[in-house]
Amino acid sequence: VDAALPGEKVSAVYVEKRGKFDELKTVEVLSASEERVEPPCAHAEICGGCSLQHMDTDAQIKFKENTLRQHFEHFGNLEPEQWIEPMTGPTTGYRGKARLGARFVAKKDTVLVGFREKRNSFLADIQQCEVLNSIVGHRLMDLRALVASLSVYKELPQFEVALGEDASALVVRHMAPLTEEDTVKLIQFGQDNAFHIYLQPKGVDTVHRIWPESEVKDKDRLHYTLTTPDEQEVKLAFHPMDFTQVNADINKQMVRRALEWLDVQKDERVLDLFCGLGNFTVPLATQGKEVVGVEGDDAMVVRGKENALLNDLDNLRFYGANLQADFTKEE
Repeated sequence: VDAALPGEKVSAVYVEKRGKFDELKTVEVLSASEERVEPPCAHAEICGGCSLQHMDTDAQIKFKENTLRQHFEHFGNLEPEQWIEPMTGPTTGYRGKARLGARFVAKKDTVLVGFREKRNSFLADIQQCEVLNSIVGHRLMDLRALVASLSVYKELPQFEVALGEDASALVVRHMAPLTEEDTVKLIQFGQDNAFHIYLQPKGVDTVHRIWPESEVKDKDRLHYTLTTPDEQEVKLAFHPMDFTQVNADINKQMVRRALEWLDVQKDERVLDLFCGLGNFTVPLATQGKEVVGVEGDDAMVVRGKENALLNDLDNLRFYGANLQADFTKEE
């Protein structure tokens, strides 16, 4: 029952049948749970970007932990010997990576920018997002106005947003060529709102930065830092289209906790599979004798090598390989 909490009595309407259960939508809460709270976002009822904002944050964590327990039991018949305390961080403004849809709605004669509505493909009519970092989340109306001002306002389906610690990036996907005036407006938006502006006319390989300009290769990177248990700081560079964790605060905690558990010694070697751009691999290299990262995405292998150089780690190597192949079979 959408928007209902365990133990509540609600009035609901039938929505649809899904597999072995029926889905309903809450119309009115007749008897509320103690865990029910007022959603921090005014658009929580219609926006599909979030689903549990009506639940107390501590209760949300318990709910997710119980869901993970059930998955361990159901899919692996496993019961962990010990459950550690969950990692927590800010409950709003924490998301630094997102794909925002953009669409001109003729019936409303307006441009919408944001996430899809619940249970359908329409974009939700939202003015701001409280989960996104406010650098982006509180500028949705500005993005609407930007799209509406462009000649290709009907041919601009989405934005990719990526935030680093030193800069923020906006990748503009456009299906039709931009005019010179369009480009000027995009650059001006970047200057006014402290965004690096990228264009994507076709596939991911066509993404390129138009502001700020730079003739130096790899200067279009964003960055974030991680701190090891012995208080060494490493810097990770990434492209706006790279996979990175959406919650930077939790990522910092997660990496540090993993390094504490591993307790890698100076004479030990470490193999990191599915290593990505080096989120764990780079800080591990400050601890052990040698670290090898293996990744299936060639672009991430390149990024990992960049990060090894960036942190002056000569004991760190990255390789590309199909990690989903059956390596037990002989060629």
